[in-house]
Amino acid sequence: MKYVMTLLAFAVAATTLSGQSAPANPLMGAWKVDGAQAGLYIFTKQHYSFSRVQGEPLPDYPSNDKATDAQKVAVFNTLYLNAGTYTVTGNMLATKAMMAKSKFAIGGNGNQYEFAISGNALTLTQKPSGAVLKLTRLE
Repeated sequence: MKYVMTLLAFAVAATTLSGQSAPANPLMGAWKVDGAQAGLYIFTKQHYSFSRVQGEPLPDYPSNDKATDAQKVAVFNTLYLNAGTYTVTGNMLATKAMMAKSKFAIGGNGNQYEFAISGNALTLTQKPSGAVLKLTRLE
């Protein structure tokens, strides 16, 4: 019995140690875009989903079936939607869209970001443009 318990303890220790071989991904979770406009960035183990209102406030109309073409275009131009896979190397984030609001954003070389996390704050700096986006962790 003592031999079995020793083997069991060794197996548990080996499993625990092997599970710690890779550092945790600090981006995993849900992040709210800071500022007046709505936005949500979600990172799972290998996939991401980015959605935000950019620029002007989201235009208001009663429903899609009652909106004019001009109102629909205004909403389209205000939304940023992008989802796909990503990799993290050091403090660099590389995304590759599988779905986006516009076809030109799908595939290709994707986007590169430098990121910094301080507590519950995430700063993404797009490369090479230098555009900065600040987010707060929700979970």
